[in-house]
Amino acid sequence: MPACHATANPFPRVIILIIYLLSILHSDVFAADNRSFFSLSEVIAYALKNNPGIRQSGNARDIEQLNIQIAKAERMPRVDLNSGITRFRYPTAVTPITGSPLAGAGFPEFDTSIYDIGLSFRMPLFRGGRLERWIDISGIRASISEDMLTINRQELIYNLTSVYFRISLLEKLLSVTEATVKQMEEHRGNVELFLKAGTVPGVELLKTDLELARAQQNALLVRNTLETAYELLKTLMGLENINNDISLVTGATLGNNTLSYEEAVSRALAQRPDYLAVVKKKKLAEARIKYAGGKRLPDVFLMGEYTDRSGEGLEFRENWNLALRLTMPVFDGGSIKTDIVKEKKEREKIMEEEKALRLTVIREIKEAFIQSQNAKQRMAVSLKAIETAKENLRIESLKFRTGSNTSTDVLDAQSVLLQVESDSCQALYDNEMATAALMKAMGEDTCCREVTP
Repeated sequence: MPACHATANPFPRVIILIIYLLSILHSDVFAADNRSFFSLSEVIAYALKNNPGIRQSGNARDIEQLNIQIAKAERMPRVDLNSGITRFRYPTAVTPITGSPLAGAGFPEFDTSIYDIGLSFRMPLFRGGRLERWIDISGIRASISEDMLTINRQELIYNLTSVYFRISLLEKLLSVTEATVKQMEEHRGNVELFLKAGTVPGVELLKTDLELARAQQNALLVRNTLETAYELLKTLMGLENINNDISLVTGATLGNNTLSYEEAVSRALAQRPDYLAVVKKKKLAEARIKYAGGKRLPDVFLMGEYTDRSGEGLEFRENWNLALRLTMPVFDGGSIKTDIVKEKKEREKIMEEEKALRLTVIREIKEAFIQSQNAKQRMAVSLKAIETAKENLRIESLKFRTGSNTSTDVLDAQSVLLQVESDSCQALYDNEMATAALMKAMGEDTCCREVTP
């Protein structure tokens, strides 16, 4: 008799294998046939880590953050180590004269070579408020650089979303055009049979071949455009090895907008990064005006030095000094006044920039609402048109097989079906892009609204 383990139940192994396969299919990114599959959110996440433009913006933000530390360091005392050897033409006193020789004080040592080593420090006590203003200016600039990073980030996300849905559109169009080619090939077979039977003239086959070639060229054009779109996507994602093929997990949608026009405008002015950056630029201009005005006030420094000096005998003698110094501009040829006027003009320019951007925000939101409404209307119309076109093609094909019409009628019906299906795909794409444009206009990331049906 065979061993008992030879008849063990194989189902547990099958279940384990199924679970393993499902885990692979539901992984975030998986490879098959040397291809990487990305969903919309994965495309965006990868690009935000690898796109060189985003990295440059991140570095610019980090630089501005470091400038805050540099500005704060200006308030702290500076200590330097000083050392040197000085050669004089005539003998020079190594140390200052400490008293009159007539009163019993000794003469100082003289030498032509002086060695010195010591520490010096300088500490600002008052600079007309410019130290604090510069810290404020650095902080505002750092905040603006953060907004610029957000602007570039949202621009990249919008472009990625646009290419993603463009690829989705092209893949649908490719399916439609390939289906049309297949239908025309079948129709050509029927025309050829009828031609052999003598029921249709030869010109019908020529017309069919012409339309078939046109459909094949259309499919080839869509395929090439799809390949170009994938190359653009890889560039935006920052894929260094452009020879790697990628594929998209299509089917994602951004959902529908539930905000009114007034709510969208209000939200945009409250959170759109480029508008927030302009508002901060006004604060920056005010701070720079005050900084320029502070140049009219005196600068007060505390300074000191401790030094050891020696001649060639290397017998070092110490000396030190401590000073409180004040510097105040008396005449500068109008430089400070001109600087203040320049900063005020800069503020006026920024105020006009804010107004122009506010009008742009309102226009972009209005256009997005109009585009969304138009796309939804076209989607509703195209669904009915597709059903009508399919039924029309079925009837014309049936009539052709019964000899009630010509091949031209069938080809016209196929062209109409191809057109309405293409229009439906375009309407779906336009609806998604209208939603993406509205979110971008409001300063929101499209990846936050991605919905997978």
